[in-house]
Amino acid sequence: MPEATFWFSSPFREWIGRRTIVVRWEGRMTLREVIEGLAADHPTFRANAVGAGLRQEAFSNLAAVIVEGNFVALDDAIPDGAQVNVFTPLAGGGYDGGQLARLGGISARQPTGQWTWDLRRRNPER
Repeated sequence: MPEATFWFSSPFREWIGRRTIVVRWEGRMTLREVIEGLAADHPTFRANAVGAGLRQEAFSNLAAVIVEGNFVALDDAIPDGAQVNVFTPLAGGGYDGGQLARLGGISARQPTGQWTWDLRRRNPER
């Protein structure tokens, strides 16, 4: 019987109540079917992830699902033995003419067209 291990970052793990879930199926299983199954079993996940319906564009703004370094769409099949990582998508940043942009204790400067990161503590007393 095919199976895959799903690993969830926050906030998904809070909505489901665990960090990993092993999913088993017969035949073919799509990401959409896994998400719908999780929504049926976990009301908080359903309320936050599925809402009024499961559409690719809306789901892509909520989650980045990656298998073997590739993004997975809702109607893609999950391969047997896969490690499926479900992340909150990261986006943002931008060129600000070389000015320093501060992001909650992380600063970035792009004076030469390349990003460099300066990780600073929020609380220097530590």
